[in-house]
Amino acid sequence: MDELLQPPPARRAYNSPARQRQAEDTRRRILSAARELFQSTGYASTTVDMIASAAEVSPKTVSAVFGSKRGILTALVDLSSFGQRFQALRSQLQAEAQKADPGQNMVLIAQLTCQAFQHSVSEFELLRGASTVVPELADLAREVGARRRQNQSQLTEHLHQLGLLRAELTLADARDILWALTSYDVYRAFVIDCGWHCERYEAWLAKALAEQLLKL
Repeated sequence: MDELLQPPPARRAYNSPARQRQAEDTRRRILSAARELFQSTGYASTTVDMIASAAEVSPKTVSAVFGSKRGILTALVDLSSFGQRFQALRSQLQAEAQKADPGQNMVLIAQLTCQAFQHSVSEFELLRGASTVVPELADLAREVGARRRQNQSQLTEHLHQLGLLRAELTLADARDILWALTSYDVYRAFVIDCGWHCERYEAWLAKALAEQLLKL
């Protein structure tokens, strides 16, 4: 009788590795389909239904994973410019702090900057060109800029803690310099407009950052 009064055992959360891989594959397919449609059709003309059809999923799945079309574009920018790349950079900077050449830190920042923009040119071009006519893209462009500025604040604070910044620079000034020199507009001017190879841009950026930020 007592057994009948016992509450049922709690159900275990089902988190199958196969289900997780399936979810990641769905996410990648949606992002890939959206990127192609944004490039070929334009952001304003692309619908969630079109993205779902190209990704071979339902519109409800797209909405469940990303919430909205804006959420998809945010994820595309984040995928290239933030997240794991930024965390990996911080780990590398910490490792380089033990070495004799502080300029290698600027090389790492330059390499990350070029890699991020290389993988997200279409998204940044979309934000740059369409934000004047699509209000939600203008908001997203400001959000991306603010997040990049926050990342730069963390980097300059990290460089300060490592004792690498020029003594006369405030943290705010160092952040502004880093933020400006590593901007998409500077990348675009050299790599896209002037046709520089990424290696040449990286070398220039690393040198410019070292001259502006590091102790002599």
